Amino acid sequence: MRKLLSILMIFCLVFAIAACGNGSNEGGTAEHPEEFVAAISGEILSLDPQIAAGTPAEIARMEMFESLIIQNDDGTFSPCLAESWEVSDDGTTYTFHLRKDVKFHDGSDMTADDVVATFQRLMDRAYGSARVTDVPNLIGVEKVDDYTVKLINDGPVGNFLNQIAYGTGFIMSADAIEKYKEELGTNVVGTGPYKLVEFATNEYVTMEANEDYWGEVPEIKKLKIVCVTEASTRTNMILAGEAQYAQDITPQDVASIEDSGLATIRQDESNRVFQIGFNLNVEPLDNKLVRQAINYAIDKDAIVEGVLGGAGTRADNVVASNVFGYVDGQYTYDLDKAKELMKEAGYEDGFELTIWTPEGRYYKDKDVVLAVADQLKDINITLDVQVYDWATYLEEVKRAPEETKCQMYVFGWECYTREAGYSINTLFTRAQWAPDGWNTMYYENDELEALNKDIIAATDQAEREKLMNEALTIIDEDAVWVPLFSYNQISAVANGLEGVKILPTQLPVFKDAYWAE
Repeated sequence: MRKLLSILMIFCLVFAIAACGNGSNEGGTAEHPEEFVAAISGEILSLDPQIAAGTPAEIARMEMFESLIIQNDDGTFSPCLAESWEVSDDGTTYTFHLRKDVKFHDGSDMTADDVVATFQRLMDRAYGSARVTDVPNLIGVEKVDDYTVKLINDGPVGNFLNQIAYGTGFIMSADAIEKYKEELGTNVVGTGPYKLVEFATNEYVTMEANEDYWGEVPEIKKLKIVCVTEASTRTNMILAGEAQYAQDITPQDVASIEDSGLATIRQDESNRVFQIGFNLNVEPLDNKLVRQAINYAIDKDAIVEGVLGGAGTRADNVVASNVFGYVDGQYTYDLDKAKELMKEAGYEDGFELTIWTPEGRYYKDKDVVLAVADQLKDINITLDVQVYDWATYLEEVKRAPEETKCQMYVFGWECYTREAGYSINTLFTRAQWAPDGWNTMYYENDELEALNKDIIAATDQAEREKLMNEALTIIDEDAVWVPLFSYNQISAVANGLEGVKILPTQLPVFKDAYWAE
């Protein structure tokens, strides 16, 4: 009997070992799979750094591309592909001294030629890079020697380092630019810690660690970013062990994840403002009183609590309160004031309009729009809610004013550079009218235009802050948007996973992630 028990125990042990070896985690451990999967809430349209395809694309790009410098949490800057830099006395020219130990994913050395080719492509209006609007004052790039390059502006620019510290400044291979041309969105040759393995548009991006990386090689060797627009599916992937990170978890799912013993919840502050935009060429949205009435008629707190489940903070201006340059706006929920303004504008009986929204690009985007439509009935405004897929949505909203059929729409705008000058220039100036830029309201204000020039040229940060306060107050008075709320980034992270960083722009960064012992 004792011998039989021993044989049975050995058989069970062998079977268990075999089962573990044949499981889905082959190559990793039972707890930590070989391939790290991150489920994100939007669609990835292109991996070309100079195509403005939204935050989801930037999540993948940040793992494969790098800029000359990086911005620190305190707003200062540190070296990245450039070891050091200096600014000319007149504030127009930035000279960068490049690292000499950096290789692209194809094994070629990174030199000044690549930096020159990158920024020349960015500035080439014939190419039509959507991100050239991020650096509107950049007029030239010059090679000094193989590892020194100059970026030249048409005058001092107070936030120039902010502008190039992110995706707009991602450096690409000159050879790849020449070889792949318009196909760079699927042929990635960067310098970053991960290399592209496979990209299926709107579905997933798989990457592997760049073992020749000039910095610290990632501990997680295989990374897969999966596009999952349904929040419930992202939660189920975490609970089933199919994903080790998931963003935009609903408040309703927080308890089930925390109780599962598989993952923990983290909440991070963001500077993304979810807003309603107006086409100012459409009647009666061309009437400021109407736009102000709409601002007063929307109960933002009710939406944050009732629709988001508390996963946000009411927005009181077009940039979030954690952005440098922020100032409070004037609009509170005041239905009587809204009705008074509608009457003054001559629209006491209301009107009908359409409002466009994606579904699943932002957390509860369609539900928020439906709630807004319901609230605006109180001032006799009827909104026809129309839903578009993300790719079509971007194309249709960003048309020339004489071509667009858009009347009202929603976007979630992050402040890319963490200071309001970027948002003011990129979203509210005449030069940025769609389709070339992101002023999809077709807004213009002469006083704002003058202030924007002063903001750009101001290198003293106290002066810039004062000017940005003034500009934001003008935009608020003109009621160009209805800023609704800033998201709280609720993420699920598998137990034992450390080192995931989440930026205020809602970008998770995985290059420093690792499994704790």
